Amino acid sequence: MTREEAERMLTEWAEVTASRDERVRAAVAAGLSKHRVHVLTGIGRTTIDRILAAPPSGSASEGHDA
Repeated sequence: MTREEAERMLTEWAEVTASRDERVRAAVAAGLSKHRVHVLTGIGRTTIDRILAAPPSGSASEGHDA
C-alpha cells in the first residue's frame, strides 16, 4: 500500500464514521433491533444505547450552555 492509498483509505473511513450515530438511529428507526445493529456493525451494545439516548447532532439544545 502506498502512502496515498493509505491516506485515501483513512479519509473514506473518517467520512463514513462521521455519520455513524445518524446511521445507527436511522437503522433502529427503520425497525432493526439493537442486537442486529450490533451484529452488522460490531458497535458495542452499550455504545448503541448511548447513541440512541443522546440528542441527535444539530438538535436545538446542542451547543447551548446554561
